[in-house]
Amino acid sequence: MQQPVYTLLCKRDIPMAQATLPGILKALQPKQQLNIFDDGTFTPDDVALLSDLSASIRIVTLAQRNEEILGKLANYKNCLKYRGEFPLAFKMLDIPLLAAKDATRITFTDSDIIYLKDCEGYFNRDVNTYLRTDAIKLSVKLSQGLLKYHWKMPLRFNSGYFSFDLKDYDLDFVDHYLGLPDVRHMPWLSEQTCWSLLFGKAGKSYSPKENEFACRENFTGPKPDTLAIHLIGKLKSKVNEWSIELDANKTAPIKPEFELSRNINMLDWVQKTARRFSPFK
Repeated sequence: MQQPVYTLLCKRDIPMAQATLPGILKALQPKQQLNIFDDGTFTPDDVALLSDLSASIRIVTLAQRNEEILGKLANYKNCLKYRGEFPLAFKMLDIPLLAAKDATRITFTDSDIIYLKDCEGYFNRDVNTYLRTDAIKLSVKLSQGLLKYHWKMPLRFNSGYFSFDLKDYDLDFVDHYLGLPDVRHMPWLSEQTCWSLLFGKAGKSYSPKENEFACRENFTGPKPDTLAIHLIGKLKSKVNEWSIELDANKTAPIKPEFELSRNINMLDWVQKTARRFSPFK
Protein backbone atom coordinates (compact mmCIF):
# COMPACT_ATOMS: atom_id res chain seq x y z
CA MET A 1 0.00 0.00 0.00
CA GLN A 2 1.70 3.19 -1.18
CA GLN A 3 1.82 5.84 1.56
CA PRO A 4 3.76 9.03 2.26
CA VAL A 5 6.94 8.64 4.27
CA TYR A 6 7.90 11.08 7.02
CA THR A 7 10.96 11.93 9.06
CA LEU A 8 11.74 14.60 11.64
CA LEU A 9 15.11 16.28 11.27
CA CYS A 10 17.18 18.96 12.97
CA LYS A 11 20.08 20.96 11.57
CA ARG A 12 22.60 19.07 13.70
CA ASP A 13 21.66 15.76 12.07
CA ILE A 14 21.70 16.88 8.42
CA PRO A 15 25.21 15.41 7.80
CA MET A 16 23.94 12.04 9.04
CA ALA A 17 20.80 12.36 6.91
CA GLN A 18 22.90 12.94 3.79
CA ALA A 19 24.33 9.45 4.36
CA THR A 20 21.06 7.71 5.30
CA LEU A 21 18.35 9.32 3.16
CA PRO A 22 19.58 7.73 -0.11
CA GLY A 23 18.58 4.34 1.30
CA ILE A 24 15.02 5.56 1.85
CA LEU A 25 14.81 7.24 -1.53
CA LYS A 26 16.03 4.08 -3.26
CA ALA A 27 13.12 2.11 -1.77
CA LEU A 28 10.35 4.56 -2.64
CA GLN A 29 7.95 3.93 -5.48
CA PRO A 30 7.79 6.50 -8.33
CA LYS A 31 5.04 8.67 -6.85
CA GLN A 32 5.88 8.08 -3.19
CA GLN A 33 7.05 11.14 -1.29
CA LEU A 34 9.54 11.64 1.55
CA ASN A 35 8.34 14.47 3.78
CA ILE A 36 11.01 16.04 5.99
CA PHE A 37 9.69 18.02 8.96
CA ASP A 38 12.22 20.36 10.49
CA ASP A 39 12.31 21.07 14.22
CA GLY A 40 12.69 24.81 13.72
CA THR A 41 16.47 24.86 13.24
CA PHE A 42 16.68 24.73 9.42
CA THR A 43 18.13 27.64 7.49
CA PRO A 44 17.17 28.38 3.85
CA ASP A 45 20.49 26.81 2.83
CA ASP A 46 19.54 23.60 4.69
CA VAL A 47 16.21 23.46 2.89
CA ALA A 48 17.95 23.90 -0.48
CA LEU A 49 20.56 21.27 0.33
CA LEU A 50 18.00 18.62 1.26
CA SER A 51 15.62 19.49 -1.58
CA ASP A 52 18.42 18.97 -4.09
CA LEU A 53 18.80 15.33 -3.02
CA SER A 54 15.65 14.24 -4.87
CA ALA A 55 12.46 15.50 -6.47
CA SER A 56 10.67 13.05 -4.14
CA ILE A 57 11.59 15.16 -1.09
CA ARG A 58 9.23 17.75 0.37
CA ILE A 59 10.45 19.98 3.20
CA VAL A 60 7.92 21.23 5.74
CA THR A 61 9.44 23.84 8.02
CA LEU A 62 8.18 24.70 11.46
CA ALA A 63 7.21 28.17 10.30
CA GLN A 64 5.15 26.73 7.42
CA ARG A 65 3.06 24.49 9.66
CA ASN A 66 2.89 26.40 12.94
CA GLU A 67 -0.36 28.29 12.35
CA GLU A 68 -2.28 25.25 11.14
CA ILE A 69 -1.04 22.96 13.91
CA LEU A 70 -1.69 25.51 16.64
CA GLY A 71 -5.23 25.86 15.32
CA LYS A 72 -5.79 22.10 15.43
CA LEU A 73 -4.47 21.97 19.00
CA ALA A 74 -6.35 25.00 20.28
CA ASN A 75 -8.53 22.86 22.58
CA TYR A 76 -5.75 20.48 23.64
CA LYS A 77 -3.82 22.27 26.36
CA ASN A 78 -1.59 19.34 27.29
CA CYS A 79 -0.56 18.85 23.67
CA LEU A 80 0.19 22.55 23.30
CA LYS A 81 2.32 22.56 26.43
CA TYR A 82 4.20 19.44 25.34
CA ARG A 83 4.79 20.84 21.85
CA GLY A 84 6.30 23.97 23.35
CA GLU A 85 8.67 21.98 25.55
CA PHE A 86 9.87 19.00 23.53
CA PRO A 87 10.89 18.88 19.83
CA LEU A 88 9.90 15.20 19.50
CA ALA A 89 6.33 16.43 19.96
CA PHE A 90 6.48 17.37 16.27
CA LYS A 91 6.66 13.66 15.51
CA MET A 92 3.81 12.91 17.90
CA LEU A 93 1.55 15.78 16.81
CA ASP A 94 2.54 17.69 13.67
CA ILE A 95 3.19 14.74 11.39
CA PRO A 96 -0.04 12.76 11.93
CA LEU A 97 -2.22 15.87 12.09
CA LEU A 98 -0.96 17.24 8.77
CA ALA A 99 -0.67 13.86 7.08
CA ALA A 100 -4.33 13.12 7.78
CA LYS A 101 -5.36 15.80 5.27
CA ASP A 102 -4.15 13.71 2.32
CA ALA A 103 -3.36 10.19 3.55
CA THR A 104 -4.97 7.33 5.43
CA ARG A 105 -1.69 5.65 6.43
CA ILE A 106 1.88 6.86 6.93
CA THR A 107 5.33 5.41 7.32
CA PHE A 108 7.72 7.16 9.69
CA THR A 109 11.47 6.61 9.79
CA ASP A 110 14.13 8.29 11.87
CA SER A 111 17.01 9.85 9.98
CA ASP A 112 19.51 7.68 11.89
CA ILE A 113 18.34 4.48 10.21
CA ILE A 114 20.44 3.03 7.40
CA TYR A 115 18.46 1.02 4.83
CA LEU A 116 21.25 -1.04 3.35
CA LYS A 117 19.31 -2.76 0.59
CA ASP A 118 16.34 -1.92 -1.61
CA CYS A 119 13.57 -2.76 0.87
CA GLU A 120 10.45 -1.12 -0.49
CA GLY A 121 8.45 -3.56 1.67
CA TYR A 122 9.22 -1.41 4.70
CA PHE A 123 7.44 1.52 3.08
CA ASN A 124 4.22 -0.03 1.76
CA ARG A 125 2.81 -1.91 4.75
CA ASP A 126 -0.99 -2.23 5.02
CA VAL A 127 -0.99 -3.21 8.73
CA ASN A 128 0.32 -1.38 11.79
CA THR A 129 4.01 -2.19 12.07
CA TYR A 130 6.66 -0.98 14.50
CA LEU A 131 10.35 -1.56 15.14
CA ARG A 132 11.16 -4.02 17.91
CA THR A 133 14.19 -3.13 20.02
CA ASP A 134 16.21 -5.14 22.54
CA ALA A 135 14.47 -4.05 25.74
CA ILE A 136 11.27 -2.57 27.17
CA LYS A 137 11.83 1.19 27.22
CA LEU A 138 8.96 3.38 28.43
CA SER A 139 8.58 6.79 30.04
CA VAL A 140 6.19 5.38 32.63
CA LYS A 141 7.04 2.73 35.18
CA LEU A 142 5.97 -0.60 33.73
CA SER A 143 4.10 -1.56 36.90
CA GLN A 144 1.98 1.59 36.61
CA GLY A 145 1.27 1.01 32.94
CA LEU A 146 0.08 -2.52 33.63
CA LEU A 147 -1.53 -2.26 37.07
CA LYS A 148 -2.66 1.36 37.38
CA TYR A 149 -3.66 2.26 33.83
CA HIS A 150 -4.19 -1.24 32.38
CA TRP A 151 -2.62 -0.13 29.13
CA LYS A 152 -1.94 -2.43 26.22
CA MET A 153 1.68 -1.85 25.23
CA PRO A 154 3.37 -3.69 22.35
CA LEU A 155 6.49 -5.56 23.40
CA ARG A 156 9.84 -3.74 23.10
CA PHE A 157 8.39 -0.88 21.09
CA ASN A 158 10.68 1.56 19.28
CA SER A 159 9.21 4.48 17.33
CA GLY A 160 12.23 4.91 15.06
CA TYR A 161 10.29 3.17 12.31
CA PHE A 162 6.59 2.46 11.99
CA SER A 163 3.69 2.25 9.59
CA PHE A 164 0.42 3.43 11.10
CA ASP A 165 -3.20 3.74 10.03
CA LEU A 166 -4.26 7.30 10.79
CA LYS A 167 -7.80 6.21 11.67
CA ASP A 168 -6.17 4.81 14.83
CA TYR A 169 -4.68 8.17 15.79
CA ASP A 170 -6.61 9.45 18.83
CA LEU A 171 -5.76 13.06 19.68
CA ASP A 172 -8.08 13.04 22.70
CA PHE A 173 -6.12 10.12 24.15
CA VAL A 174 -2.79 11.79 23.37
CA ASP A 175 -3.89 14.90 25.26
CA HIS A 176 -5.11 12.75 28.17
CA TYR A 177 -1.82 10.83 28.29
CA LEU A 178 0.26 14.02 28.24
CA GLY A 179 -1.73 15.38 31.18
CA LEU A 180 -1.05 12.41 33.48
CA PRO A 181 1.32 13.22 36.36
CA ASP A 182 3.46 10.08 36.16
CA VAL A 183 4.24 9.60 32.45
CA ARG A 184 7.48 11.59 32.56
CA HIS A 185 9.43 8.99 34.54
CA MET A 186 11.90 9.09 31.63
CA PRO A 187 10.95 12.22 29.66
CA TRP A 188 12.98 11.43 26.54
CA LEU A 189 10.81 8.32 26.06
CA SER A 190 7.46 10.09 26.40
CA GLU A 191 6.81 10.36 22.65
CA GLN A 192 7.81 6.74 22.02
CA THR A 193 5.57 5.57 24.88
CA CYS A 194 2.60 7.49 23.53
CA TRP A 195 3.01 5.92 20.09
CA SER A 196 3.24 2.53 21.80
CA LEU A 197 -0.09 3.14 23.52
CA LEU A 198 -1.74 4.20 20.27
CA PHE A 199 -0.54 0.97 18.69
CA GLY A 200 -1.81 -0.98 21.69
CA LYS A 201 -5.24 0.64 21.47
CA ALA A 202 -5.44 -0.09 17.75
CA GLY A 203 -5.09 -3.85 18.15
CA LYS A 204 -2.95 -6.27 16.16
CA SER A 205 0.50 -5.10 15.11
CA TYR A 206 3.62 -6.49 13.47
CA SER A 207 7.39 -5.99 13.60
CA PRO A 208 10.23 -6.54 11.13
CA LYS A 209 12.33 -9.61 11.84
CA GLU A 210 14.95 -8.58 14.36
CA ASN A 211 17.89 -10.04 12.47
CA GLU A 212 16.88 -8.10 9.33
CA PHE A 213 16.11 -4.75 10.97
CA ALA A 214 18.63 -4.28 13.78
CA CYS A 215 17.63 -2.05 16.70
CA ARG A 216 20.01 -2.75 19.57
CA GLU A 217 22.98 -0.94 21.02
CA ASN A 218 25.18 -4.05 21.12
CA PHE A 219 25.41 -4.46 17.37
CA THR A 220 28.77 -5.16 15.77
CA GLY A 221 27.93 -4.41 12.15
CA PRO A 222 25.94 -5.53 9.10
CA LYS A 223 25.53 -9.26 8.48
CA PRO A 224 24.57 -10.88 5.15
CA ASP A 225 20.88 -10.80 6.16
CA THR A 226 20.90 -7.26 7.60
CA LEU A 227 18.54 -5.00 5.69
CA ALA A 228 18.40 -1.96 7.98
CA ILE A 229 20.11 -0.65 11.11
CA HIS A 230 18.78 1.84 13.64
CA LEU A 231 21.86 3.71 14.87
CA ILE A 232 20.84 4.03 18.50
CA GLY A 233 23.24 5.17 21.20
CA LYS A 234 26.92 5.03 20.31
CA LEU A 235 26.17 3.36 16.96
CA LYS A 236 25.60 6.79 15.41
CA SER A 237 29.36 7.08 15.04
CA LYS A 238 29.20 4.21 12.53
CA VAL A 239 26.97 6.01 10.03
CA ASN A 240 29.65 6.71 7.42
CA GLU A 241 31.33 3.33 7.79
CA TRP A 242 28.17 1.27 7.52
CA SER A 243 26.39 3.41 4.94
CA ILE A 244 29.11 2.40 2.46
CA GLU A 245 27.10 -0.81 2.21
CA LEU A 246 24.48 1.19 0.30
CA ASP A 247 26.69 1.31 -2.77
CA ALA A 248 27.85 -2.26 -2.39
CA ASN A 249 24.36 -3.75 -2.54
CA LYS A 250 23.11 -2.98 -6.03
CA THR A 251 20.57 -5.79 -6.01
CA ALA A 252 16.95 -6.20 -6.95
CA PRO A 253 14.40 -5.22 -4.27
CA ILE A 254 14.43 -7.64 -1.34
CA LYS A 255 11.22 -8.67 0.37
CA PRO A 256 11.64 -8.17 4.13
CA GLU A 257 9.93 -10.48 6.60
CA PHE A 258 7.61 -9.51 9.45
CA GLU A 259 6.35 -11.13 12.64
CA LEU A 260 3.12 -10.77 14.59
CA SER A 261 3.83 -8.85 17.80
CA ARG A 262 2.27 -9.18 21.24
CA ASN A 263 1.62 -6.87 24.16
CA ILE A 264 3.69 -6.65 27.34
CA ASN A 265 2.37 -8.86 30.15
CA MET A 266 3.08 -9.34 33.85
CA LEU A 267 5.72 -11.98 33.19
CA ASP A 268 7.67 -9.42 31.15
CA TRP A 269 7.47 -7.03 34.11
CA VAL A 270 8.77 -9.72 36.50
CA GLN A 271 11.67 -10.52 34.17
CA LYS A 272 12.54 -6.84 33.70
CA THR A 273 12.50 -6.29 37.47
CA ALA A 274 14.64 -9.37 38.09
CA ARG A 275 17.25 -8.21 35.58
CA ARG A 276 17.41 -4.81 37.22
CA PHE A 277 18.37 -6.31 40.58
CA SER A 278 20.45 -9.19 39.27
CA PRO A 279 24.13 -9.18 40.34
CA PHE A 280 25.02 -10.82 36.99
CA LYS A 281 24.34 -7.90 34.65
